Order: sequence, then C-alpha cells, then structure tokens
Amino acid sequence: MSGRTSAALIASLALGLCGLGAVSLAQGPQPALRPGLPPAVPAPVTPPAIVKIQITTVPTQKKVFVSWGKKRLGIVEPHHPLIVQRPRDSGPLDLLITCEGFVPVQTRAYTFGDSKLAVKLTPLDQKNTLLGYRAELPPEPPPDAGAPGTPPPPPPTPLPPGVVAPPRGPADAGAR
Repeated sequence: MSGRTSAALIASLALGLCGLGAVSLAQGPQPALRPGLPPAVPAPVTPPAIVKIQITTVPTQKKVFVSWGKKRLGIVEPHHPLIVQRPRDSGPLDLLITCEGFVPVQTRAYTFGDSKLAVKLTPLDQKNTLLGYRAELPPEPPPDAGAPGTPPPPPPTPLPPGVVAPPRGPADAGAR
C-alpha cells in the first residue's frame, strides 16, 4: 500500500469509529453489565403532591355551603360537586356542611389520596329520624310568686340565738 492510501484508510477508519461513538452516546450511557449483579431498578414513581376531594350532597336541588372551621371552602351547586384541592398528607379536614332548611352536618375528609365524599342532608322537620336524636326540653316556666295554684315559698329557717342574719338586699344594707 502506498502512504496516501494507508493514510486515507486510517482516516476513514477513525471517522467510522468516531461515528459509532457518537451513536452510542446519543442512546445514553450504557451501564456496564457485570456477572452476578442484578440489573438496575428504575426509580419509583412519586404520587402527585395535591389530592382532590370531591364533595356531593343529596338532595342536589339546593345550594350547600362547605366550611372548614371559619374558612368557607366553597358551595356545592345543584347537580355539580365541589372539588377541594389540598396538599397530600396535610391532615384531616373537619367540615361543616350547611343548607337552609336542613340539619347541619359535621364530617371529616382525609388527604391520604383522592377521595369522594357524599353527604345526605336531613330536612329540619325530619330530624327526629336521625340516630341519637333527643327531643328538645320544654322551656321552664318563669317563677311567679303570686300566680294562682303555686305553693308559697317555704319560710326562712330560724337562726340560732346570737347569730346576725346577713343583709338581703340594698334596702337592708342601707338600714344599718
């Protein structure tokens, strides 16, 4: 071979090897496989940092207000759920769900993952159907001393000799 031919052959061989290196680098670095080692495991997929809590109510014909403490989270519109977004694992939400003409409902929603919360509202006139319902006590009548049919108050107990009775009111206090 002549010098020129061998130089051209070496140059083309070098270019070919560089081209192969470029192709292998374009595919990314390849891990070296060694006998006895397990193949590389891909990194675990992390769940999203935000969870969605979907709140629906029955009946669906009224506007329902959803509060978390003093903060109003939103309104459940008729036939549309309320979607609340919170950070994942940020703790439970103690919700108060109110609607005019219905018994208020207290419930809890969790932020472990996406969830759906369905709340059944009870009309005020049917609150006696709820578990744990107690009938309201009638109001106590005001004490009337002169009302007919009421017994007179018991007489004061006599004091032992030598004991002075405390004043009973402002009129007695000024008399001394």
